[in-house]
Amino acid sequence: MAAAARCKACSQGLSLVELLVAIALGVVLSFGAMSLLLASKRSYLEAEELARMQDNGRHALRLLSFELNMAGYLATRVPGTAVDPVESGTACFDYLMRTNPPLEHVNDVTSAGLSGGGQSLPADCLLPGRHVAGSDMLLIRRTLSLPTVDPGGQSAGIDPDAIYLRAGPRYGQVSLQRGGNGLTAEGELWEYVPQVLFLRNYSVTSGDGVPALCRKRLGRSANRMAPTECLVEGVENLQVEFGIDEDGDQLADRFESVPDPAQLRAAVAARIYLLVRSVRPLGGYSDDRFYTLGNTRVRPPRDGYYRQLMQLTVGLHNRGGFRS
Repeated sequence: MAAAARCKACSQGLSLVELLVAIALGVVLSFGAMSLLLASKRSYLEAEELARMQDNGRHALRLLSFELNMAGYLATRVPGTAVDPVESGTACFDYLMRTNPPLEHVNDVTSAGLSGGGQSLPADCLLPGRHVAGSDMLLIRRTLSLPTVDPGGQSAGIDPDAIYLRAGPRYGQVSLQRGGNGLTAEGELWEYVPQVLFLRNYSVTSGDGVPALCRKRLGRSANRMAPTECLVEGVENLQVEFGIDEDGDQLADRFESVPDPAQLRAAVAARIYLLVRSVRPLGGYSDDRFYTLGNTRVRPPRDGYYRQLMQLTVGLHNRGGFRS
Protein backbone atom coordinates (compact mmCIF):
# COMPACT_ATOMS: atom_id res chain seq x y z
CA MET A 1 0.00 0.00 0.00
CA ALA A 2 2.76 2.45 0.91
CA ALA A 3 4.53 1.88 -2.42
CA ALA A 4 1.30 2.43 -4.34
CA ALA A 5 0.66 5.72 -2.49
CA ARG A 6 4.13 6.94 -3.30
CA CYS A 7 3.72 6.13 -7.02
CA LYS A 8 0.36 7.93 -7.08
CA ALA A 9 1.97 11.08 -5.60
CA CYS A 10 4.77 10.91 -8.19
CA SER A 11 2.29 10.81 -11.07
CA GLN A 12 0.43 13.99 -10.01
CA GLY A 13 3.00 16.32 -11.89
CA LEU A 14 3.56 20.02 -11.06
CA SER A 15 1.41 21.98 -8.72
CA LEU A 16 -0.24 25.21 -9.91
CA VAL A 17 2.30 27.32 -8.04
CA GLU A 18 5.21 25.44 -9.58
CA LEU A 19 3.69 25.81 -13.05
CA LEU A 20 3.22 29.58 -12.61
CA VAL A 21 6.80 29.96 -11.39
CA ALA A 22 8.10 28.01 -14.41
CA ILE A 23 6.05 30.16 -16.80
CA ALA A 24 7.29 33.35 -15.14
CA LEU A 25 10.90 32.22 -15.39
CA GLY A 26 10.38 31.34 -19.07
CA VAL A 27 8.89 34.77 -19.78
CA VAL A 28 11.79 36.52 -18.02
CA LEU A 29 14.37 34.48 -19.90
CA SER A 30 12.59 35.04 -23.24
CA PHE A 31 12.35 38.78 -22.58
CA GLY A 32 16.05 38.90 -21.70
CA ALA A 33 17.01 37.03 -24.85
CA MET A 34 14.80 39.31 -26.98
CA SER A 35 16.25 42.44 -25.34
CA LEU A 36 19.76 41.16 -25.99
CA LEU A 37 18.90 40.44 -29.62
CA LEU A 38 17.36 43.90 -30.12
CA ALA A 39 20.31 45.62 -28.44
CA SER A 40 22.72 43.67 -30.62
CA LYS A 41 20.76 44.61 -33.75
CA ARG A 42 20.67 48.28 -32.71
CA SER A 43 24.42 48.27 -32.06
CA TYR A 44 25.00 46.73 -35.47
CA LEU A 45 22.81 49.33 -37.21
CA GLU A 46 24.52 52.17 -35.30
CA ALA A 47 27.98 50.89 -36.22
CA GLU A 48 26.93 50.42 -39.84
CA GLU A 49 25.48 53.94 -40.14
CA LEU A 50 28.49 55.52 -38.40
CA ALA A 51 30.97 53.68 -40.62
CA ARG A 52 29.02 54.57 -43.76
CA MET A 53 28.74 58.21 -42.70
CA GLN A 54 32.46 58.51 -41.93
CA ASP A 55 33.42 56.80 -45.18
CA ASN A 56 31.17 59.16 -47.14
CA GLY A 57 32.69 62.16 -45.38
CA ARG A 58 36.26 61.06 -46.06
CA HIS A 59 35.44 60.40 -49.71
CA ALA A 60 33.83 63.84 -50.10
CA LEU A 61 36.83 65.54 -48.47
CA ARG A 62 39.27 63.69 -50.74
CA LEU A 63 37.28 64.62 -53.82
CA LEU A 64 36.94 68.30 -52.91
CA SER A 65 40.57 68.65 -51.83
CA PHE A 66 41.78 67.08 -55.09
CA GLU A 67 39.62 69.37 -57.20
CA LEU A 68 40.79 72.46 -55.31
CA ASN A 69 44.42 71.34 -55.64
CA MET A 70 43.94 70.97 -59.38
CA ALA A 71 41.90 74.16 -59.93
CA GLY A 72 43.48 76.13 -62.76
CA TYR A 73 45.68 73.33 -64.08
CA LEU A 74 45.89 73.76 -67.86
CA ALA A 75 48.61 71.34 -68.93
CA THR A 76 51.62 73.31 -70.22
CA ARG A 77 49.81 76.63 -70.09
CA VAL A 78 50.08 79.13 -67.26
CA PRO A 79 47.10 78.57 -64.91
CA GLY A 80 44.35 81.02 -65.66
CA THR A 81 45.42 81.59 -69.28
CA ALA A 82 42.51 82.53 -71.53
CA VAL A 83 42.08 79.83 -74.19
CA ASP A 84 40.06 80.25 -77.37
CA PRO A 85 37.12 77.78 -77.39
CA VAL A 86 36.18 76.39 -80.79
CA GLU A 87 32.92 75.01 -79.39
CA SER A 88 29.91 77.10 -78.38
CA GLY A 89 26.60 76.14 -76.79
CA THR A 90 24.29 76.99 -73.91
CA ALA A 91 25.06 79.73 -71.37
CA CYS A 92 26.56 77.40 -68.75
CA PHE A 93 28.47 75.41 -71.38
CA ASP A 94 30.07 78.62 -72.70
CA TYR A 95 30.71 79.82 -69.14
CA LEU A 96 32.65 76.67 -68.24
CA MET A 97 34.58 76.82 -71.51
CA ARG A 98 36.16 80.04 -70.25
CA THR A 99 39.43 78.98 -68.60
CA ASN A 100 39.78 82.13 -66.51
CA PRO A 101 39.23 82.50 -63.61
CA PRO A 102 40.37 79.00 -62.57
CA LEU A 103 38.16 78.89 -59.48
CA GLU A 104 34.85 80.49 -58.54
CA HIS A 105 33.00 80.37 -55.24
CA VAL A 106 29.32 81.06 -54.59
CA ASN A 107 28.56 81.54 -50.90
CA ASP A 108 25.43 80.34 -49.09
CA VAL A 109 23.18 79.66 -52.06
CA THR A 110 19.40 79.62 -51.90
CA SER A 111 17.39 76.51 -52.80
CA ALA A 112 17.35 77.92 -56.35
CA GLY A 113 21.17 77.97 -56.43
CA LEU A 114 21.36 81.76 -56.33
CA SER A 115 23.77 83.68 -54.13
CA GLY A 116 22.38 85.94 -51.44
CA GLY A 117 24.98 88.47 -52.49
CA GLY A 118 27.73 88.52 -55.06
CA GLN A 119 28.08 86.21 -58.01
CA SER A 120 25.55 83.68 -59.30
CA LEU A 121 26.11 81.21 -62.14
CA PRO A 122 24.15 80.95 -65.43
CA ALA A 123 20.69 79.42 -65.10
CA ASP A 124 21.50 76.08 -66.74
CA CYS A 125 24.35 75.57 -64.25
CA LEU A 126 21.70 75.39 -61.51
CA LEU A 127 18.87 73.13 -60.31
CA PRO A 128 16.05 75.46 -59.16
CA GLY A 129 14.49 74.31 -55.90
CA ARG A 130 16.92 71.41 -55.49
CA HIS A 131 19.98 73.02 -53.92
CA VAL A 132 20.66 72.73 -50.19
CA ALA A 133 20.00 76.26 -48.98
CA GLY A 134 22.85 77.86 -47.02
CA SER A 135 25.59 75.69 -48.54
CA ASP A 136 28.45 76.82 -50.79
CA MET A 137 29.04 76.07 -54.47
CA LEU A 138 32.35 75.74 -56.32
CA LEU A 139 33.26 76.02 -59.98
CA ILE A 140 36.56 74.37 -60.92
CA ARG A 141 38.21 74.80 -64.33
CA ARG A 142 41.05 72.42 -65.18
CA THR A 143 42.36 69.69 -67.45
CA LEU A 144 43.21 66.13 -66.48
CA SER A 145 46.62 65.64 -64.90
CA LEU A 146 47.89 63.43 -67.76
CA PRO A 147 47.68 64.07 -71.52
CA THR A 148 45.58 61.99 -73.87
CA VAL A 149 48.28 62.55 -76.51
CA ASP A 150 51.84 63.20 -75.31
CA PRO A 151 54.53 65.29 -77.10
CA GLY A 152 55.81 62.21 -78.91
CA GLY A 153 52.45 61.62 -80.50
CA GLN A 154 51.60 58.55 -78.39
CA SER A 155 47.81 58.44 -78.17
CA ALA A 156 45.65 56.94 -75.45
CA GLY A 157 42.72 57.22 -77.84
CA ILE A 158 40.88 60.42 -78.66
CA ASP A 159 37.31 60.37 -77.40
CA PRO A 160 35.13 62.04 -80.06
CA ASP A 161 32.74 63.32 -77.36
CA ALA A 162 35.36 64.82 -75.01
CA ILE A 163 36.66 68.41 -75.02
CA TYR A 164 40.44 68.75 -75.42
CA LEU A 165 42.95 71.52 -74.89
CA ARG A 166 45.59 71.48 -77.62
CA ALA A 167 48.92 72.61 -76.22
CA GLY A 168 52.58 72.63 -77.24
CA PRO A 169 55.09 75.12 -78.63
CA ARG A 170 54.37 74.16 -82.27
CA TYR A 171 50.76 75.25 -81.98
CA GLY A 172 50.65 79.01 -81.60
CA GLN A 173 46.96 79.42 -80.80
CA VAL A 174 45.88 77.06 -78.05
CA SER A 175 42.23 76.06 -78.32
CA LEU A 176 39.49 73.96 -76.74
CA GLN A 177 37.89 71.58 -79.20
CA ARG A 178 35.72 68.47 -79.19
CA GLY A 179 37.51 65.27 -80.18
CA GLY A 180 35.13 64.47 -83.01
CA ASN A 181 35.37 67.95 -84.53
CA GLY A 182 38.35 67.32 -86.81
CA LEU A 183 40.87 66.99 -83.96
CA THR A 184 44.02 65.02 -84.84
CA ALA A 185 46.54 63.31 -82.56
CA GLU A 186 49.28 65.90 -82.98
CA GLY A 187 51.10 67.94 -80.37
CA GLU A 188 49.68 67.60 -76.87
CA LEU A 189 46.03 66.96 -76.16
CA TRP A 190 44.68 67.28 -72.63
CA GLU A 191 41.06 66.55 -71.77
CA TYR A 192 39.33 69.61 -70.32
CA VAL A 193 37.09 68.73 -67.36
CA PRO A 194 35.56 71.80 -65.67
CA GLN A 195 32.73 71.20 -63.23
CA VAL A 196 30.29 72.83 -60.85
CA LEU A 197 30.22 71.20 -57.39
CA PHE A 198 27.22 71.71 -55.11
CA LEU A 199 24.84 70.03 -52.67
CA ARG A 200 21.48 68.72 -53.87
CA ASN A 201 18.59 68.13 -51.47
CA TYR A 202 18.05 64.56 -52.63
CA SER A 203 20.34 61.72 -53.64
CA VAL A 204 18.56 59.33 -56.02
CA THR A 205 14.91 60.30 -56.38
CA SER A 206 13.29 63.67 -55.74
CA GLY A 207 11.95 63.83 -52.20
CA ASP A 208 14.07 61.02 -50.75
CA GLY A 209 15.42 63.55 -48.23
CA VAL A 210 19.05 62.44 -48.48
CA PRO A 211 21.35 65.41 -49.31
CA ALA A 212 24.23 64.65 -51.66
CA LEU A 213 27.39 66.19 -53.10
CA CYS A 214 26.78 66.47 -56.85
CA ARG A 215 28.33 68.00 -59.92
CA LYS A 216 27.44 69.32 -63.35
CA ARG A 217 29.87 68.82 -66.24
CA LEU A 218 30.04 69.59 -69.93
CA GLY A 219 27.72 67.50 -72.08
CA ARG A 220 29.30 64.84 -74.26
CA SER A 221 26.73 64.47 -77.01
CA ALA A 222 25.95 68.17 -77.49
CA ASN A 223 27.19 71.60 -76.45
CA ARG A 224 25.10 71.79 -73.32
CA MET A 225 25.41 70.61 -69.73
CA ALA A 226 25.35 66.90 -68.95
CA PRO A 227 22.79 65.47 -66.50
CA THR A 228 23.60 66.05 -62.85
CA GLU A 229 25.86 63.38 -61.33
CA CYS A 230 25.76 62.80 -57.58
CA LEU A 231 29.01 61.60 -56.03
CA VAL A 232 28.55 61.25 -52.26
CA GLU A 233 25.29 60.95 -50.32
CA GLY A 234 24.70 62.26 -46.82
CA VAL A 235 26.59 65.57 -47.23
CA GLU A 236 24.33 68.07 -45.48
CA ASN A 237 26.38 71.27 -45.52
CA LEU A 238 29.48 72.53 -47.34
CA GLN A 239 31.36 75.68 -46.39
CA VAL A 240 34.66 76.82 -47.89
CA GLU A 241 36.96 79.56 -46.60
CA PHE A 242 39.95 80.84 -48.55
CA GLY A 243 43.34 81.70 -47.09
CA ILE A 244 44.47 85.07 -48.42
CA ASP A 245 48.15 85.91 -48.88
CA GLU A 246 48.44 89.64 -48.19
CA ASP A 247 52.22 90.08 -48.26
CA GLY A 248 53.38 87.72 -51.02
CA ASP A 249 55.13 85.19 -48.76
CA GLN A 250 52.99 82.29 -50.08
CA LEU A 251 51.33 81.87 -46.66
CA ALA A 252 47.73 82.52 -45.69
CA ASP A 253 47.47 85.60 -43.48
CA ARG A 254 43.71 85.29 -42.91
CA PHE A 255 40.74 83.26 -44.09
CA GLU A 256 37.69 84.72 -45.82
CA SER A 257 34.33 82.97 -46.20
CA VAL A 258 33.08 85.45 -48.82
CA PRO A 259 36.18 86.52 -50.78
CA ASP A 260 35.87 89.16 -53.45
CA PRO A 261 37.54 88.51 -56.84
CA ALA A 262 40.78 90.25 -55.79
CA GLN A 263 40.99 88.21 -52.59
CA LEU A 264 40.28 84.99 -54.45
CA ARG A 265 43.14 85.76 -56.83
CA ALA A 266 45.40 86.11 -53.79
CA ALA A 267 44.22 82.84 -52.21
CA VAL A 268 46.89 80.26 -51.39
CA ALA A 269 44.76 77.79 -49.43
CA ALA A 270 41.20 76.64 -48.95
CA ARG A 271 39.63 75.35 -45.75
CA ILE A 272 36.81 72.86 -46.36
CA TYR A 273 34.07 72.24 -43.79
CA LEU A 274 31.67 69.34 -44.30
CA LEU A 275 28.70 68.36 -42.18
CA VAL A 276 27.83 64.77 -43.03
CA ARG A 277 24.92 62.75 -41.68
CA SER A 278 23.75 59.16 -41.68
CA VAL A 279 21.52 58.10 -44.54
CA ARG A 280 18.90 56.56 -42.23
CA PRO A 281 17.62 57.80 -38.85
CA LEU A 282 17.94 55.63 -35.76
CA GLY A 283 15.03 55.23 -33.39
CA GLY A 284 15.52 56.58 -29.89
CA TYR A 285 18.30 58.99 -30.89
CA SER A 286 17.98 62.78 -31.07
CA ASP A 287 20.77 65.05 -32.30
CA ASP A 288 20.80 68.10 -30.02
CA ARG A 289 24.29 69.45 -30.85
CA PHE A 290 25.36 72.73 -32.44
CA TYR A 291 27.78 72.56 -35.38
CA THR A 292 30.19 75.34 -36.35
CA LEU A 293 31.46 75.38 -39.94
CA GLY A 294 33.77 78.38 -40.00
CA ASN A 295 31.48 81.40 -39.79
CA THR A 296 28.36 79.28 -40.19
CA ARG A 297 26.61 77.90 -37.12
CA VAL A 298 24.06 75.13 -37.53
CA ARG A 299 21.38 74.82 -34.85
CA PRO A 300 20.54 71.44 -33.28
CA PRO A 301 18.44 69.48 -35.79
CA ARG A 302 16.79 67.40 -33.03
CA ASP A 303 16.16 64.43 -35.27
CA GLY A 304 17.31 60.82 -35.38
CA TYR A 305 20.28 61.21 -37.74
CA TYR A 306 23.90 60.84 -36.69
CA ARG A 307 26.14 63.70 -37.83
CA GLN A 308 29.85 64.46 -37.95
CA LEU A 309 31.72 67.65 -38.72
CA MET A 310 34.83 67.22 -40.88
CA GLN A 311 37.37 69.80 -41.96
CA LEU A 312 40.51 69.93 -44.08
CA THR A 313 42.84 72.70 -45.26
CA VAL A 314 44.40 72.28 -48.71
CA GLY A 315 46.84 74.30 -50.77
CA LEU A 316 45.88 75.93 -54.05
CA HIS A 317 48.87 74.71 -56.05
CA ASN A 318 48.00 76.41 -59.32
CA ARG A 319 47.59 79.80 -57.73
CA GLY A 320 49.88 81.43 -60.32
CA GLY A 321 46.86 81.80 -62.54
CA PHE A 322 44.73 83.16 -59.72
CA ARG A 323 46.85 86.30 -59.74
CA SER A 324 46.76 86.75 -63.49
